[in-house]
Amino acid sequence: MAAGCPETASSTDGSPGTGDPELLRSRSTKLIRETAEAVDASHGVVCLSGGVDSTTTAALAVDALGADAVTALIMPTDTTDEEHVRDARSYADSLGVDHATVPLEPALDVFKRYVAPRIAADGDAVAAGNLAARLRMACAHLVADASDGIVVGTSNRTERLLGYFTKYGDGAADLHPLGEYDKTAVRALATHLDVPPEIVSRPPTAGFWRGQTDESELGASYATLDTVLGSLVDTSPRGPATAIDEATGVDRETVTRIVDRVERNAHKRSRPPAPSRTVGDATVESDAGGDDDRAVIGGSRRAATTVERAQDLVRSRVDAADAGGVVVDLGAGRESSVAAAIAVEALGADRVRGLHLPCHKAAGLDDPAPESIAEDLGIADDRVTIRPLVTELEAALPSRVTERAGATDLGEFVSRVRTACRYYVANVDDRLVVGTTNRTDTLLGRTTRYGDAAADLRPLGATYASELDAVGRRLGCSFAYADRCDRRRSGAVGSDSTRGLPDGASPELTDAILVRLVDHDLGIERTADAVDADRELVRRCAARHVASDRTRSRPPTTGGRTDGRDAPRYFHELELAFDSSSSDP
Repeated sequence: MAAGCPETASSTDGSPGTGDPELLRSRSTKLIRETAEAVDASHGVVCLSGGVDSTTTAALAVDALGADAVTALIMPTDTTDEEHVRDARSYADSLGVDHATVPLEPALDVFKRYVAPRIAADGDAVAAGNLAARLRMACAHLVADASDGIVVGTSNRTERLLGYFTKYGDGAADLHPLGEYDKTAVRALATHLDVPPEIVSRPPTAGFWRGQTDESELGASYATLDTVLGSLVDTSPRGPATAIDEATGVDRETVTRIVDRVERNAHKRSRPPAPSRTVGDATVESDAGGDDDRAVIGGSRRAATTVERAQDLVRSRVDAADAGGVVVDLGAGRESSVAAAIAVEALGADRVRGLHLPCHKAAGLDDPAPESIAEDLGIADDRVTIRPLVTELEAALPSRVTERAGATDLGEFVSRVRTACRYYVANVDDRLVVGTTNRTDTLLGRTTRYGDAAADLRPLGATYASELDAVGRRLGCSFAYADRCDRRRSGAVGSDSTRGLPDGASPELTDAILVRLVDHDLGIERTADAVDADRELVRRCAARHVASDRTRSRPPTTGGRTDGRDAPRYFHELELAFDSSSSDP
């Protein structure tokens, strides 16, 4: 087993997982400040558990933003040690930050009594712990959204490499200032920041059940884990292939188990995969004639390729995960119908489970209705309103937060609560979560980060909204054969298909613009000429695409952007930057 792992190797100098605490402090505070400035955020939100990672993160946030610009959320459950809660409150007081205790147990009790029996009655302590972590995420993002803030993550490198965090839970933040530091380095940094010794030396725990400790779950001490991971990640791949067990003195069985865990949990560190869409596939194809300049870039031939690739993605990911099947949200109208049909074609109806989680009376009025999708495809369909759960969570949060939250903030909060519920079902049933977001919505930022965009795979990720009808016809989806004018008159899909589009752009024109801006990278001027559209309209589409980068990207760490996006990737990014600099006085 050789040292050096290109997939996880960091680009920072030396051994970034360790190092001088003052240097680590400087890097982290710089990251927090720059991230806040990049999104024009005025506030930082930290989930404070009383452990060394969260207290260190809170101290760094105060260092970077100031105590008056940081809120600490303490969100215990009935398995949380009361000593940890007291220490969290005491430390928040010592930092001088605003803090609130948000007890999650009442909401979890509502979930256990009302929601779980209708969707997954056999959840264990791990499923319940992951649910709590995801509900914390939803609450933290609501507080951040309502205060023009960012959620500052608390995960360290050791836990991130090993996957010892909840996907779309404690790992779901806007940045990870400790993400490049191993546990040993975090403890040294905490001491440097004057975190109380009793917190620094406390055995770390996820708190899923009383008496749980990280090291007992991981099967090795953090000292051993950091030694092995340091050899795996920090050794240059171009150096000599030294066996990790020989280099570290750790037995081969332990090394093998650690390395296997890193590889097995790579999906937690990656964006959910979508089918490939190469530029060569994006040629304009019009089945019905008309204006080829504005034709949607997918007809029947493209639809066949799209369906084939999407089915291959579903099949391969489920097989790789050795999962029992998939869960699909049926509340997203056309997207749900197509995504579920793809999953059925790939796996069979008995391995696809539909889920509908409305939160208000008007939910479920999309066309096609969730019940119709399930009936057409012959799949199981469970429906339960999550309104009681959402209401309990809102009641637990400080009133100053919920009163300040706008309709969009609350809508995204509900979307993230749905994510927690979907993943609870997936965890209990050993399934993957199939996403329902299409390429148009993703490129324009019309999705909720860690909400409807949260999935294990995205079969529609390469499909533009204007292609859904053709793909639906290929799959035999009933909605695709309905009269388009009748659908528009009913209002069933009109509000959804035009939601958030740049002013003056139809869905078809918007997609034609995005294809040329993103798939062909033509830039603003050439795109406007190609589709015969107003340059200002194309510029607005380009600006929306650039502004939505945060919703598509993984959170940054002190090692740089985790998705290689330090430099502009598209020509229209350079054009917009030039326009902005030219307009500055």
